[in-house]
Amino acid sequence: MNSTRLTQHTEKPRIYLYDNIKWLAIVFVVIGHAIDFLTHTDSGNRFEKSLFVIIYSFHMPLFIFMSGLFLKPMNRDSKLPKDKIISFLAIGIVLRAFTSVVRLLLGKTAGFSIINMSDNYTWFMDAMAAFILLAWILRSFDKRIVFSIALIVGVMAGYDKNLGDKFSLMRIAVFFPVFLIGHYITPEMILKLNSKKLLKFAAAVVIVGFVALCLLSKGFTSQFRPLFTGRNPYSVLGNYAPFGAFFRILTYLISAAVGLSVICLVPGKKLGYITAMGAKTLQIYFWHRMILITFEHFDVYGKISAATGGTAATAIYILIAVGIAFLCSIPVLSFPTKQLLAMGKKTIK
Repeated sequence: MNSTRLTQHTEKPRIYLYDNIKWLAIVFVVIGHAIDFLTHTDSGNRFEKSLFVIIYSFHMPLFIFMSGLFLKPMNRDSKLPKDKIISFLAIGIVLRAFTSVVRLLLGKTAGFSIINMSDNYTWFMDAMAAFILLAWILRSFDKRIVFSIALIVGVMAGYDKNLGDKFSLMRIAVFFPVFLIGHYITPEMILKLNSKKLLKFAAAVVIVGFVALCLLSKGFTSQFRPLFTGRNPYSVLGNYAPFGAFFRILTYLISAAVGLSVICLVPGKKLGYITAMGAKTLQIYFWHRMILITFEHFDVYGKISAATGGTAATAIYILIAVGIAFLCSIPVLSFPTKQLLAMGKKTIK
């Protein structure tokens, strides 16, 4: 099974499909971060809040699922992938440093610390290092038992108010089952899913239905917004906090349905530079937030809104966010992620 899976990773159609999926995921990551500040107030535009929930329902779960899919299968004899762990931790530290410099240049408080993992942005790097380490530690145990325990932990974690953003613990607990699914299945399963025409129709129905639900139901978006981010305890649910486990299971199911629907609909052929961008998601993730911080500082959205109106401004800002994703994929911006990934490999030699 392991040799079959490793062979499948080298076939071109699979590379195109997966790069296209990663491209879509990273573009929505940038869009989600771009419109985040528009959704924090009760008086915020319904459209932005609905769009936020739509995006967050699947973009990070899909990204994490794909990361698990591309982690090589491990057995009892597998060595700890130190290079990946070191690289992700290093990228997280450098990313915090770069972001702090940008904030200082803009006259803001830097708030940098090498071991500060409480921020709401670099958590992905820390979580990836933790996911890989945990997958290696648990490699010899029955996959069904490991996944079941991880799922229970993910569901119950929300009852602990002490987790939250601290060391990214809440997100690690919530998203680890998603990573495990990607790690445990074979690429062939995804290819079969993507190739079935009937599933494509069902996927379109699921996505249209979910988008309609988010746009039409204010209660749904307000209730599920804090849960889809993966960082909040169930206390944010107010009177519904005791039923947090039920809501978490529901978010898992929604993320799975929407994520799998997206996988079914993504083209498996080469799409030019879009496919090429799918191989550069790490550098896009690294650089895009610094640009958005600058845009927010100079109130770019506010200026656009003053000239065009709220909803039109959001549409324009979304197009700008897509442009930022493309900008961050240019070769010169492969620094420093490319070098840090290489450093991780050199460190273990």
